[in-house]
Amino acid sequence: MKRMFFYISLAWANLANSLKSRLSYREDFWAGFIANFMTQMIGVLFVAALFGKVPHLKGWYRYEIFYIYGFSQLTLGLFFLLFSNLFEVSERYIVEGWFDRVLLRPIDSLFQVIIERVHFEEISNILVGLVIMGYSLRHLKIGLTLPQHLMIFGLVLSACLIYLGIFTTVVSTTFWFNDRGSLVSVLHLMQNFSGYPVTIYHPKLRFILCWIIPYAFTAFYPAVQVLGHSGYRLFAWLTPAIGLVFFGLGIFTWKQGVKAYESTGS
Repeated sequence: MKRMFFYISLAWANLANSLKSRLSYREDFWAGFIANFMTQMIGVLFVAALFGKVPHLKGWYRYEIFYIYGFSQLTLGLFFLLFSNLFEVSERYIVEGWFDRVLLRPIDSLFQVIIERVHFEEISNILVGLVIMGYSLRHLKIGLTLPQHLMIFGLVLSACLIYLGIFTTVVSTTFWFNDRGSLVSVLHLMQNFSGYPVTIYHPKLRFILCWIIPYAFTAFYPAVQVLGHSGYRLFAWLTPAIGLVFFGLGIFTWKQGVKAYESTGS
């Protein structure tokens, strides 16, 4: 218990220091914030333009897809806000030898890598996601109760855990292979599939998005729990279990990778 509180206090202190450091370069912060915001708005405009041509997409209507898209941006924004430093493992920590410094400290190596940098610019993604979700629910005339708000909060955290597990697993492979982010880039591109109903895709792609790289559980299945579509309740409640499984896989792969790590000697 003491160790858990130690890690929490350490993470909190690092968060405060990261915020102070980031605000010392306010122009850079706002440039990144606005750039992220504009990127998200392009996605929103794409969905809006799509429904200017068709009334629905395989049974999914405008504001339903907006809600799913917003849920996707909320979970992605939270993940990138807290865990983006994972993407520096290959180039900075392994190739440049920064991981040697990490191993010298008596603290879990994965925890150190994660908390070393917080990407506050990603707050724009979170805000865009929340606004789109609220806007969609208003037009769908869906009112949320307190238990439903708590359920959404839990599903968002579970979705972030899925992302964390997937990317920790993939990043950990760089301990064995000198991959400078090509596989991570592919997974980044595949994230775009998470913002839309998984039922619109080809069955083979749908299987991949559900059971191999489970992006469907990061937005679609949790979101439709609120939208009230029948037949998806079980999948929505599987989200926390999927998150724990993939997070466990990520932790295991990371630990095996650390054992295989060979110092650069620099």
